[in-house]
Amino acid sequence: MTQLTDKEIDQEVERQLSILAFGTVEVTPLDEFKKMLRHSIANNKPLRVKCGIDPTNTDVHIGHMVPYSKMRTFQDLGHIGVVVIGDYTAQIGDPSGKNESRPALTLEKVRDNAAKYMDQVYTVLDKSKTEIRYQSEWFGDKNLMDILKWAAQTTVAKLVHHDTFKKRLEEGNALGLHELFYPVLQGKDSVFIKADVELGGSDQKFNVLMGRDYQKDEGQRPQVAMLLPLLMGTCGVNKMSKSLGNYIAVFDQPFDKFGKVMSIPDNMMANYAQYAVGMHPQEYDVFVADLTAEKIHPNEAKKQLASKVVAKYHGAEVGQAMRAQFEAVFAKGQLPDEIEEFKFTVGAGLLATMVEAKAAPSNSEARRLVTQNAVSVVDGDKLSDPNLKLDDSFRGKVLKIGKKKFLKLI
Repeated sequence: MTQLTDKEIDQEVERQLSILAFGTVEVTPLDEFKKMLRHSIANNKPLRVKCGIDPTNTDVHIGHMVPYSKMRTFQDLGHIGVVVIGDYTAQIGDPSGKNESRPALTLEKVRDNAAKYMDQVYTVLDKSKTEIRYQSEWFGDKNLMDILKWAAQTTVAKLVHHDTFKKRLEEGNALGLHELFYPVLQGKDSVFIKADVELGGSDQKFNVLMGRDYQKDEGQRPQVAMLLPLLMGTCGVNKMSKSLGNYIAVFDQPFDKFGKVMSIPDNMMANYAQYAVGMHPQEYDVFVADLTAEKIHPNEAKKQLASKVVAKYHGAEVGQAMRAQFEAVFAKGQLPDEIEEFKFTVGAGLLATMVEAKAAPSNSEARRLVTQNAVSVVDGDKLSDPNLKLDDSFRGKVLKIGKKKFLKLI
């Protein structure tokens, strides 16, 4: 391999920095990251880029994929992605920013969730440049003395200044001693895998910086924290959340993904271009400039975004095909080529069926759709009775739910 000159190294550092820092909330410390990049490029030594997951469930939405999209950018530049499966921290129960502890899970359930989670993460990551590491690899043989030594490397005062812990205490809510070990364990992960960079949401800064502290104590070069924004939901008001029903799931059907992107408010298009699609900085700048100068109609811009979101998870051909289907369905009144099928139970309630088929996130949302006349049988009547029981006459019928969701009952 040809040795790069100092000038060529500096140019490559600036090139990678402009790509990797694009769309981040914070890179800290930035000067250390520049030095880290330079050493990596000069010595042809890939950076080890960490992102941890607590597989407390199996459903992943595209908001969860923002840090993994950044990890893929690192991989495309020749670096290594290290996904840490929190099979220990998930058993503790991540505080998760709420006022109560998240329920702890069994190891068996955690491992099962992790396998399903990674199936979805690999829709974005380069599998050949990804390491999967389980916390049990390094925590499994540790004893009480090890844990007490780790505890001695931080202070209670520091831990209770964590925003989540502080809020819980101020509001008089319970805070278990075991929960204080969550950021400790996440910090120790970075020591054991020798992370150079840790990716996390903007709400994860405290935990990510814990890794720097523990690496310093072990004489390692401390990792750089790269913090990323929380993707807004399709409503354009709150962050993407399954509980709010404003999410796009990784395993949603391509047509559903396309339709959900088409439903976002116009003022969210730049946000989705940057974080849901992960546009290259130059492409993003052109896209936003065209929108601002009204060189492109918002509806056309949204179709381009929707195609790119679908292409990210299913391939470019599928992205274009979903655009064609969408235009056929809503311009010509046709049905999509592929409609999700659901085996319903005769006598089951309409609302329960919608929730079970994941056509609505909750019973209350299903009721809202029905009472607002947003549910109908294709080429048939509106279904406006929330107490409706489905009889055998519904078998084979296609329900239209909202503006863009279709469900065939079998």
